[in-house]
Amino acid sequence: MNVVSKRTKQRMTGFAVVLAILGIATLAHAIPPNQLLRKGDTPVFTGKCCFSFGESVTVTEPAQLTPVVVTWSGDYLANGLFNLGIAVNGHPCQVSDFENLSGTSSIGGSRAIQWVVLPSDGLIKGNNTITLCGGGTRDTDSITLGFRTLEVTISK
Repeated sequence: MNVVSKRTKQRMTGFAVVLAILGIATLAHAIPPNQLLRKGDTPVFTGKCCFSFGESVTVTEPAQLTPVVVTWSGDYLANGLFNLGIAVNGHPCQVSDFENLSGTSSIGGSRAIQWVVLPSDGLIKGNNTITLCGGGTRDTDSITLGFRTLEVTISK
C-alpha cells in the first residue's frame, strides 16, 4: 500500500500551481503585442458588405512563407444578416458565415471564428496586416461588437 503524507501532497499541489503559472506566463509572452488585439468597447457597424472595421493585427512572415491562423472571438448583437471576415494586406474581404439567421430581430451571443490564411491568399515576406471586415446583406443591417479578440499566429 502506497501512503503519501499530507505534507508531500501539499508540496505537489504547490509545485503544480507554480508550473501552471509559469505556463500561463510563457503563453502570454509567446504572442507578440502586434499579433493580438483585445477590445472592450462597443462599436456599431452598419451597412452592406463588405467594409473594413478598422481593427487589425500584423504578423511578420519569414523568407519562406508559411500559412497563418487568424482567430476572432467576441460578443455581438446583430440586427439582420451580418457577415464577418478578414482582409489580408488590403485585398478584398474574405467573408465567413457569421450570420443572424432570423434576419428580423436583434440576436446576441458569442462566437469564435478561425481562418487559415495561405501564402496564395496574399501573404508576403515581411510585415502582413490582417484587418477585420464584413457587412450586412442590406444597408440597414448592423452589428454591435462587445469584448473581442483578434489574433494571428504563424503555423508551425
